[in-house]
Amino acid sequence: MGIVFYAWVHRVGLPSGRTKRLLLTLLLVLPLVTAAIPGRSDLAFAERVAWFNSARLADVPLGAGVYLYHVAWFLAGLLIVLAIWQEVLPSFRHPRSAQADLPEWLLPQVRERSGWERCGVAVSPLSSIMLATGGWPGRPRLIVSCGALVSLSAADLSLAIAHEHAHWIQGRWWKSHLLFLARLIQCYHPTALWAFREYCVEEEIACDAVSVAGRDPAPLVRILLRIYQETDPRDVAARSALRKRVDVLMNGGPRDNALPAATIAVAAGLMLLVLPWIV
Repeated sequence: MGIVFYAWVHRVGLPSGRTKRLLLTLLLVLPLVTAAIPGRSDLAFAERVAWFNSARLADVPLGAGVYLYHVAWFLAGLLIVLAIWQEVLPSFRHPRSAQADLPEWLLPQVRERSGWERCGVAVSPLSSIMLATGGWPGRPRLIVSCGALVSLSAADLSLAIAHEHAHWIQGRWWKSHLLFLARLIQCYHPTALWAFREYCVEEEIACDAVSVAGRDPAPLVRILLRIYQETDPRDVAARSALRKRVDVLMNGGPRDNALPAATIAVAAGLMLLVLPWIV
């Protein structure tokens, strides 16, 4: 189903926007819903009711005593280790702080934003441009690198702060964290990994659009290009996401209603018809 979805998105050239985020959400959530159908784990369901029983495919021999299920278990184990290493453990690591003077205007401007009245600001010793947020609703935290304080103008820094604040409005914090939980439940599955990372890129694009609403996007494009130049060329995923964000900004921003609501309903209906009967 993930491969079919990926091919369809590229076939129709689905642009970034609310529609794409909704479809990625369906791809992450609906498998959990259909997996919870009572009786799906019974042998009788797999043998008599299901359209496709993956156990038969898993028993295909590959030679030298190796079966396809050995490969599947190996890949699942590898993905679980990667998920723990790259996504779970970093959430317990606190970024290093640096002793640096914040501009006098920065903290008041941060705290005048809705929901950020109690936001704390910390300085990271990184020499590259970096802004990030953390914490919980009611107790957010903004992290600004020394490189950002030194190399960005007040206007550019304000624009970058607006992008970070956009992650906390319109329920984005809750949506992202709930989807992250759905992703962790399926941490063995490559489609869940792809869908969640695509969703994160789409969220960045949506926050870019909020931060430049009603103004020229060129300053944000320049900031993203500078971050792109500072990013290690070996970090292909990060550089690819930055290129995509720049492309969307330069082409007029995301398109939130790229597909009719009926098309999304049909896609969700097809998944609900197919997924329950595959075990």
